[in-house]
Amino acid sequence: MTSSRQKILFLTDSDYGQANVVLSIAYALVQSPPNVEVHIASQTRLKAADCVRYHQVVGLSHFDALNRPGNAPMDTWVTKPTIGNMLRIIFNIPAFSLPWSPEEFVEIYRDIEHLANEIRPDVIVAEAFFAPAVTFCHQAQTRWIALAPNTIKEFALPVQPKMAMFWKYPMICSSFPYPVPWHLMPLNVLYNALTAVRILTSWKWGRYHRTSTLVARELGPDVEVLTMNQLGLLTAPPEGLRILVAISTDIDFPFEVVPEYITPCGPITRAAPQLASEDPELATWLGRGPTIYMNLGTHHQYDVALAREVALSFRRLLALVAQNNTGQWQGLQVLWKMPRKSSECDDKDPATSDYSGPWTEANKILGPELDKDRVRIVDWITAKPKSILESGHIVMSVNHGGANSFYESICSGIPQVILASWVDCFDFAQRAEILGVGKWANRKSLPFWEHNELSAALETVLLGPESEQIRQKAQELRKRHPEAAGRDMAAKEIIDLLSKAEEES
Repeated sequence: MTSSRQKILFLTDSDYGQANVVLSIAYALVQSPPNVEVHIASQTRLKAADCVRYHQVVGLSHFDALNRPGNAPMDTWVTKPTIGNMLRIIFNIPAFSLPWSPEEFVEIYRDIEHLANEIRPDVIVAEAFFAPAVTFCHQAQTRWIALAPNTIKEFALPVQPKMAMFWKYPMICSSFPYPVPWHLMPLNVLYNALTAVRILTSWKWGRYHRTSTLVARELGPDVEVLTMNQLGLLTAPPEGLRILVAISTDIDFPFEVVPEYITPCGPITRAAPQLASEDPELATWLGRGPTIYMNLGTHHQYDVALAREVALSFRRLLALVAQNNTGQWQGLQVLWKMPRKSSECDDKDPATSDYSGPWTEANKILGPELDKDRVRIVDWITAKPKSILESGHIVMSVNHGGANSFYESICSGIPQVILASWVDCFDFAQRAEILGVGKWANRKSLPFWEHNELSAALETVLLGPESEQIRQKAQELRKRHPEAAGRDMAAKEIIDLLSKAEEES
C-alpha cells in the first residue's frame, strides 16, 4: 500500500557536530502534522525518535574520512597557530572540504541516488559538509535545502564591503582577535590569499580535480562536484538554494551584509530529558550547591600534565571562594569530565575510575574537595550535557568552544570559560567575549592550556568585577533564544518548502 504522507529525507554525516543539528530538527518535525514522514540517511545509526526511519549510507563520515592515513592527521588542526602551522593548515584545507577519495565519493553518491529513488522524498535536506549528498541534490534538481552547522561568518565574509574579509575578520584557525589589529592585518591578508590560491589549485590540479574527473567518467560529464566552497564560502550557491545556519545575527560577529540565500535560525539544539530522569543520583548531587561543569567534548583526552593544570586551576578557585567567604558561592562544586589518554608509564585502563599511578597527582591537588565529594572527576557521564546545563545548578560551563557546547550554554543562560584548540572553536571563544558572556581561557597557551591563564579566566567569570554583568548578559541571551526556537524555525523552513512541493504537484 502506497503511503500518502509527504516525505522528508535528511542526508547527513554521522559525526556528532553535524548529526546533532539534523536530529534536533528531526525532533521538531515529528511534532508536526501527522502527514509528514521523516527519513534520515547516514553512515551509522543515529539515535532518533522511533518514528524516524533510518537508512544506512556506505562509506566513512566526514570526520572519519579526514582523520586517517593519506589525509592530514588531527595534529595538523590541533596546533598552535604559528605562521608555519598556519601554512600547513592552509595546504590541507582542500582535504577538509573533500576528505573522501574519488572512488569513495562515487560510491557514496551512487548509494544516495539509490536511496533517493527508493524513498522518493518530496524534500531533501542535505547537511552541507556531506559533499556527495550536496552534489547529488544539485544534479538531481530535486527540491532541497542545505543545512549548515556553520555560522553566518563562513558565508558572509566574501560579500562584506571593502574586502573586509581580508583585513577585518580573523582568518579561521588563526586565533587573531576581532577586529584584526593593524600589526596582524598583513598576515591575515596573506592567509586569506593563500587559502584562495590553494583551493583554486585544487580545482585545477589537485583533489577536487581528481574527484571531478572520476565523477565525470563514472556518473556523467554534467555532474558538478559541490562542496562547502561552492555553497557560498568561495562562490555563490546554486540559484534558488536556501541554506539554513544554526546561529542568528545577534550572537555572531557583526556584519554589514548578510547574504540573502542564508536563513539564520538561531541556535539549533536537541531536546534533552530532565536530569532527574537521566541520572537521579547526579541530580541530587548537583542540588547540593552551585556547580562548575567542565566538558571538553568527544575528541579531547587528557594526559597527566593537562590534568594537573586543570586541577591547579580549580584548587586556586575553590581556595579563593573559601577565603572570600562569599555566601553566593558557598558549597561550590566541580563536575569534571576527564577522559584520559593511555601512556607508557600508566598501565591503567583510562575508561576506569582508577586514578592511581601518575594520575594520583591530580587527586592529591584536589584531595580535600574529592574527599568531601565537592569535586567529581569522571571519565564518562551518562546524562546528556544539555540535561546537566538545564538542571538549574550550573553556574559556569568550561567547554572547548564547539558549536553545540556554545549554543547549549547560550540557551541555558550559563557563562562560559572556553579552552579552544582548533578550527572554528577559536571563533566561538571570540564570540563569547564579544557577547560578554564568557572568557577565552587559553589564548596564550594554545592549543592546550596552563593553570595561570585558566585560573584568571575562572576567577574573572565567577568572582571578578565583570562577573555579575557576565551573568546578566548570559540570562538576557537565554531569554532571546529559548532552547526550542532554532530547531522550530528550521523545521518551519523545511515544512514551507514541503508545502510548495505539494502545491506544485
